[in-house]
Amino acid sequence: MAPPGRFWLPDPESLWFMGLVLMGASFVSGPIAIFDTSQWLIGAEECFPIGIVLFHIIAMALFYVYPTIYDFISRLCKRERRTVLAPWEDIVAVAGLYPTLTPNAITGFGWSFALLAPDPERPGYSLPGAGIIGSVGGLPGALAQWEYIRTFMEVGPKAITPTTREWGLEWYDAYVAHEKAECERTNDPARWRRFRRKRLWEHARFAHWYTEYRMKNILPKAVPKDWLAEWSKPLPESQWAKPSAALNELSEHLRAAYQRGEAFIDMGDIEKRFGVAAPAASQQAYPSFPFRRGSSR
Repeated sequence: MAPPGRFWLPDPESLWFMGLVLMGASFVSGPIAIFDTSQWLIGAEECFPIGIVLFHIIAMALFYVYPTIYDFISRLCKRERRTVLAPWEDIVAVAGLYPTLTPNAITGFGWSFALLAPDPERPGYSLPGAGIIGSVGGLPGALAQWEYIRTFMEVGPKAITPTTREWGLEWYDAYVAHEKAECERTNDPARWRRFRRKRLWEHARFAHWYTEYRMKNILPKAVPKDWLAEWSKPLPESQWAKPSAALNELSEHLRAAYQRGEAFIDMGDIEKRFGVAAPAASQQAYPSFPFRRGSSR
């Protein structure tokens, strides 16, 4: 959660901040690139214009330099980011559709999935800076992600299937080998060529290698030693929150629907369908503690 009160610097994690920086860089660099390239093509410039390349490098470097500057100024201003302990029944899930903008047109669309904690003191608003957001593959993907998290939180880890390790080179090589064997079995070389072209266009092998490298070498260094293990220790069962009667009733309806073969993404508003009213959100401030010892973030 971001510290309370206004701050004159935008948060580095703000999607608005990142989008405006990219859009501003495109608006400024686009006309410059067209003019400089045209001058180079007609021979007015002897060498390829590298100014526009340097401009883009500086614009991208801002995403790496700005968080350090933000942290430094936050420490000077005695600001401290805190972790919020919000009741599960207060959490709100949001699926959002956002366009990819360029100076000329909308070039694409994407979906995001977010878990937000409402602000008890301001009904209808979420806590500033609090929440988790990630990209998903459309509305069905967002609904599936929500149902996976909901089942884990309300039923337990034994009720969900383990996730496959679809991020490393070992998985990717096995995936390619399986596809190749299938193409050979069906004697379909055209399918194999299409598959290989698509993987090359996506830089798939490099993406899996880089993801594996980050998971094994970069992300572990981003967390202070023993901090995550200490923070992740489960609470004793005596301290577990008790689900409300309405939440238990909805869970029973969902389990019965699954046994009938229904899919969560086809159910619509389950509260209206099963006639169960959602419990009211709490109006007390959530407890919190420093996000990390010795750090403003």
